[in-house]
Amino acid sequence: MNDVVAITSIAAGGDGVGRLADGRAVFVARTAPGERVRLREGMKLHKRFARGELAEVVVPGATRVTPPCPHYVQDHCGGCELQHLSYESQLAAKRTIVGDALRRVGKLDIGDPDIVEGVEEWRYRAKISLAVKSIARSGRRTIGLHPYDRPASVFPLLNCHITDFRLMALWRELRSRLELLPPRLTRLTLRLDREGRRHVVAESAGDPWTNAAALRAALPGGENVICWWQPVDGAARVMAGPATGFPATAFEQVNPEMGAIARHWAVEQLGDVRGAVVWDLYGG
Repeated sequence: MNDVVAITSIAAGGDGVGRLADGRAVFVARTAPGERVRLREGMKLHKRFARGELAEVVVPGATRVTPPCPHYVQDHCGGCELQHLSYESQLAAKRTIVGDALRRVGKLDIGDPDIVEGVEEWRYRAKISLAVKSIARSGRRTIGLHPYDRPASVFPLLNCHITDFRLMALWRELRSRLELLPPRLTRLTLRLDREGRRHVVAESAGDPWTNAAALRAALPGGENVICWWQPVDGAARVMAGPATGFPATAFEQVNPEMGAIARHWAVEQLGDVRGAVVWDLYGG
């Protein structure tokens, strides 16, 4: 008979946490606190914990909601872990996860930290990286995201509810022009800079991206698009569009509004440093 477990909390990574009859913690994706869930057969047992797969929600939790993204449900998209929880319970789970890490790993006597809510719940990401899976014999390729339970697979992305609508509009135009991307494409990244320009970063093996200018010319609003080629063994370079000085492969917070808030907070904590030497010992 399949195990039925009570989910009590959310772990780092988004899995619900319950207990088996023998006391071992069991991690189950796409579950919510307060739920009783039935697990599929074939649970992966380890010495101190187990990983189970959700078969049925026997008793739903009060915080469970219907995810707005079809990919989250139909394709088991691994880009998000908590869309099945209300936004308030997502924030509560994140507070608990950070507080637990500080106490358990950091050995600090501290409560759960306060949390600053995002300016936007949806459409806040200024960057999306898409995986590529090619079928050698046919020459066809799928560009999209990985299912959380089948990380070697790629499903074709139609829309991403947490990515800025300007990047999704760009992706819709790119989907009908995939033949203009490098033939040995391994990853495709779309990114907005702080001035609202859109960047297409094509990572590929083999020869440089020769159709970048043709793609840029074919895109609506292409004058606001900059195409980059990222070789597997070298630095990214602009192949079409102005070299604005913005490094499209450099790190920046994917949520620009929250990144600005974090930077402002950090500067405030420094106080008056005029005339002092400031060392940036960690970034990213």
